[in-house]
Amino acid sequence: MSLVEHIQHPVIDDLIATSDNLEWIPYEQITEIKSSQIDTVHYAIRKKTCDDGSVNETMIMLRLIGSHETCTPTFMSEFAREYSLMTHKDNDVSQFARYSKWLKSRNELIIGFTIHDNTYYMVANKVFYHCYSRYGFCSACGILRCSPVWCICGHKELSDGWTSNNKQLDELIKKSQMQTKSANEAYLEWIPFDCIERGDYAHLYSLPAHNGKLIPLKITRKTDGSYYDKVNYSIMIMFIESLLT
Repeated sequence: MSLVEHIQHPVIDDLIATSDNLEWIPYEQITEIKSSQIDTVHYAIRKKTCDDGSVNETMIMLRLIGSHETCTPTFMSEFAREYSLMTHKDNDVSQFARYSKWLKSRNELIIGFTIHDNTYYMVANKVFYHCYSRYGFCSACGILRCSPVWCICGHKELSDGWTSNNKQLDELIKKSQMQTKSANEAYLEWIPFDCIERGDYAHLYSLPAHNGKLIPLKITRKTDGSYYDKVNYSIMIMFIESLLT
């Protein structure tokens, strides 16, 4: 029996039933749907009425899955693998010290599934879109990455869907990423300031727990490469100190 009245899809029901945080979301709760830069992804707002009568609004994204006929057991098993859902535990992330926490934090952004006009969608917090626009899917294994450099499978692939609009700073960030030999090594990443301001990345990176802070850079048109080398060195030292505390 389906988890939501009038919805009959045993494959997705089983996926939800074996997860700790996924749920069926009534499509009536979803409003103000807008397109994104990706055809299969839309932005929207979820308005959920709480027990006390108040309405909780959440910015969400809808990821198109397909029709009832499309969502076969084989299709949904592959879908779960690509998104590293809680129900799909074949990925061994023990070799990467950070990945189990990154995956847990990222997958907590996935809310569940909904249906409209015989079409199914995965529903996630809007922050989840970051993984699409900046990380993308691994070209080696096809899994949605949670890092701009390393995939869970161990494949190294630098994402290029970003820029700080400062050529030297971009080169510094890319250099720190290219010089890593494993996902356990420190590297830099470009994070848009408005994301930090809204607190979006605090969920993905646990900034408060790691005493994250903003350190102003002294960049001018005359700033040369040696300055960026010093910044890179300072950041690596800070990273090592954080591991020791």
